[in-house]
Amino acid sequence: MSLKETLLKAKLKIALVLLVLALGYSAWEGWKYYQYRQSSQCAFDTLSETLKSIDEEKLAQQVDFSSLAQHVAQCVAEFYPFIEQGSNQRTAITGRLQSYLLERLLAKEKGRQHAALSPEEALQQPLEVLPPDFVKQLQHSLALNATGTGNPDTAFLSATLHHPQLDKDFNLIFLLQRTSSGWMVTDLANAREVVAQFREAQLKRNEARRLQMIKKNQATQQRMNATLPLQTCEAAAGVISDNKTLLVRVIAVGRNATAERINGFSLHVSILSEDGKPILERFLDKAVPLQPGEPFKQDWTIEMAADSDVGKALLAGGKLQCKTRWQTMALNNGDVLYIREIKQIPEDFK
Repeated sequence: MSLKETLLKAKLKIALVLLVLALGYSAWEGWKYYQYRQSSQCAFDTLSETLKSIDEEKLAQQVDFSSLAQHVAQCVAEFYPFIEQGSNQRTAITGRLQSYLLERLLAKEKGRQHAALSPEEALQQPLEVLPPDFVKQLQHSLALNATGTGNPDTAFLSATLHHPQLDKDFNLIFLLQRTSSGWMVTDLANAREVVAQFREAQLKRNEARRLQMIKKNQATQQRMNATLPLQTCEAAAGVISDNKTLLVRVIAVGRNATAERINGFSLHVSILSEDGKPILERFLDKAVPLQPGEPFKQDWTIEMAADSDVGKALLAGGKLQCKTRWQTMALNNGDVLYIREIKQIPEDFK
């Protein structure tokens, strides 16, 4: 065999070996890619990409919103029993959750920046379930834990959301499962814990709002008292000639102590017996202008049946006492001062 033939034969062997190696490597890479396509890692990567552009159709293929919402709705019904009360409570809450979640996922972030609110102003804003940058936070914090379940057909996704209105971080754990339709997010695994934490934070916020309102009421009351300080209040009751009608007369005396005209006011009056037992409460209004420095003397007459329980108590009360506080006051500069009802802070969600 000539040298040329020997070299050619060697080259053929090398080419054959390289071809086999190339085919083997391609098969290996193909197998690896196939394995990747079947893995939770691929499902996570695909979901992460979908969250960047928020494609509704792709999201529906990767997230079972119905299953996820049903579990959350069960927990919401437990901690918020007053929401959607009735025999179809969970179904109604599930529907609301699905609609709200899709709405927030598909919402476009507003380009313009809102003016920063003070803590006092922020407390008065309606409470949102999800923070305004919910999608962005989800994009940045979503992570995969494929080994935590010990099951090749399940994995966990975790995310952390900071809620600025509640000043609290919420850790979310989603269940990712291999289904007949492929990998899908099917549940918020720690839904009960998250809803319980949210409710606790919401009640804490409500208490802060209540204390804020008490503080504001106190400041408003001080301002009204300084604007129109009351000097005396007197109350007396008596039956007229028909022996059936009782008239209660209330006389309040004061003075406009400011340089601002007062256009109208409402006075809360408590009438007590001689020994201090409360008998009657009324709001007494008057829409009369009171000029700066002008003295104030106003009387009101309250009519009722003499044989009513209150009427009898007034007649038997001896020398009646009168306690007052301003409820509302309208000033000529446009300010309307009033005391807010704070027995119960209304819930954010109904």
